[in-house]
Amino acid sequence: MEKRATSRIKKKSEEEDFLVLYSDEASISVFPVLTRTYAPVGETPTITVSTEINARLYMASAVSPDGDLLYMIRNQPFDSKAIIEYLKYLKANLQRKLLIIWDGASIHHSEEIKQWLAKQKENDFFLVKQPYYSPELNADEQVWQQLKNCRLKNRCNQNVKELQPRIEKAMDDMKKNKTLIQSFFKHPKLGYKLIS
Repeated sequence: MEKRATSRIKKKSEEEDFLVLYSDEASISVFPVLTRTYAPVGETPTITVSTEINARLYMASAVSPDGDLLYMIRNQPFDSKAIIEYLKYLKANLQRKLLIIWDGASIHHSEEIKQWLAKQKENDFFLVKQPYYSPELNADEQVWQQLKNCRLKNRCNQNVKELQPRIEKAMDDMKKNKTLIQSFFKHPKLGYKLIS
């Protein structure tokens, strides 16, 4: 993010007592991220997975510099209605005014979202759009890196019913590790640093 925009965001969050959250959505397939594995000498390892290419779950998550991690899992992609439910969920769980930094996905600034926000208590939410094509600026991207490439790697799932409890366990384990979540805010390209 541009330095002036970043300093304005930081100033707003401090002066108006907003909790800053980075947020993002992702889909998690039943197909595992494969890394190195082992097998007896001379035998090629075989991993059996579902061939249903569309078998996946959809997630949204948010992280704060204090080490908070909140998430929502759905069977369908997020649309405007689901984003509104997600914003209500964040507000109910954090009980704070929220300054949310997220990407420019059309569902984040749809007419339905704008109408819903207009009906909310003034200053409950302040939404900041990241520059296009800049996932490295979002601390929440580190959640997906950790989930997909570390915690779920080499894990075979036959269907989403088997995948969901594995995701929940991985996310709940991350939630307990505030130091890990805070480390996401130290990424060298992060657009808005709150931790020195």
